[in-house]
Amino acid sequence: MAKKKFELTAVDIYPQVMNIYGDRGNIIYFKYRCALYGISVKTFDVSFGTADEPPIKDEADIFFMGGGQDAEQALIYGDFIKNKKSVLADALENNKIMLAICGSYQLMCDYYKTSSGKIIRGISFFKGFTESKTPRLKGNIAVKADNPEGAVLVGFENHGGRTYLEKGQKTIGTVLKGAGNNGEDKSEGARTGNFFGTYLHGSLLPKNFVFCDYLIDIALRNRYGISLDGIIKINGVTINNEFEILARKDIAELKKFV
Repeated sequence: MAKKKFELTAVDIYPQVMNIYGDRGNIIYFKYRCALYGISVKTFDVSFGTADEPPIKDEADIFFMGGGQDAEQALIYGDFIKNKKSVLADALENNKIMLAICGSYQLMCDYYKTSSGKIIRGISFFKGFTESKTPRLKGNIAVKADNPEGAVLVGFENHGGRTYLEKGQKTIGTVLKGAGNNGEDKSEGARTGNFFGTYLHGSLLPKNFVFCDYLIDIALRNRYGISLDGIIKINGVTINNEFEILARKDIAELKKFV
């Protein structure tokens, strides 16, 4: 029996600019992981001034945006506010998914205060702010995720910004090892609707196949009204995650958490 066809659309925003520590790997792995389940993925790269094109605005199931240093954030800032904010606001309202890493996560908050005291206004999808401080928070990090429940996310962080979220703003999870949002309150990342912001590089998704599957499940429910488990049953899929599990356990200082 032929497998039933399912297709999703993924959009990478500023991949040539916001791609520090291999964040481009997130959309690559998302597409690979979907293929294992018999799900095809159309991918679009969106750079400056193109976010209102119909395939992006109307068809996208998930958006990706990687990290960048201050120079890269300054480069994309004007275009991001002018040409991407409204599209992403519509996506958030319509339960679409976004994964924003580090610098792009900071732009999703209320504002970023530079080391010189300059205020850079964000788009307030996450309620909180970021301040530049020293020393940098860097190293391998493990986070007990709020969703999917019981999952432990691993990655690499390297950021000078400290993000402080307002009371009531959902997070990605609780830091088990590392700094997370600010190195003080054990919080990591933020979530509003199906928009996720995090400091975890690595790339994030290849190191965290359970979280990748969680995002795939959300996308499928949004577009087709069917869960990933439903797709697995329909297409008779069996996945071997041995390689991904071994890779996670290979991070020596995080072994006890995974």
